[in-house]
Amino acid sequence: MEIEESGVTVAALFFGNVFGSVCGACAIGFPALSALGNIITSTFSASRVNQELAKEGIPLPFENKFWASNWPTGKSPLPGLIIHLILSVIVIIAPPPNIAYPFILDVEGYPQQIIIFFIVIGLFYLRWKKPVAVRPFKVWWPLAVFFLAAAAFLLIAPFLKPANGVGDIAPLPYYMYCLVGIAVMFAGVLYWAAWRIVLHKVFGCELVPRKEGLDDRTVVTVFSNKKMQ
Repeated sequence: MEIEESGVTVAALFFGNVFGSVCGACAIGFPALSALGNIITSTFSASRVNQELAKEGIPLPFENKFWASNWPTGKSPLPGLIIHLILSVIVIIAPPPNIAYPFILDVEGYPQQIIIFFIVIGLFYLRWKKPVAVRPFKVWWPLAVFFLAAAAFLLIAPFLKPANGVGDIAPLPYYMYCLVGIAVMFAGVLYWAAWRIVLHKVFGCELVPRKEGLDDRTVVTVFSNKKMQ
């Protein structure tokens, strides 16, 4: 009953019950420090991922060289952090304040299950199409089936109406975070299609990659359009 009524403060409830009221500050401080560590780790990794995407030539506003650089210190990817900051602010501000935290967690988790689902599908596809391909390790197929079933369940279950009829992100519909996650991934597919397929099929151009070095010794892939013969 206590856990059910605690909402998103389960960790604080745990520390309070274990250490008692004399350690009330710990009941708040430990979960807060844990959350802060998670935020710092996620932010650092996300900025590096954004930087690597820019290095590979994914088209972004203000040119890839800026987003791929370690400006201004030459040691840390501040431009990649700016991309993460912009998206984070949008996700935090968009939902109602009282459900922002669970909504962010749900939006993060659902696309992850989509990716896992297709990774396992791709694993079986490669096992079928290229059975003799060289690979560093071989996945035990019952384990892959288990992951596939688990991912499929986690993709379907959020659309099933919960017992209370509203879920944990009321007043938003309980399935809203699934639709947002799917929309974000679909937008990424459209962005890639417009960049690679439309340019190739409609305008008759092909993208020719070349490597360029920046002042901070970052190597960036730059694409130029070449008219197909």
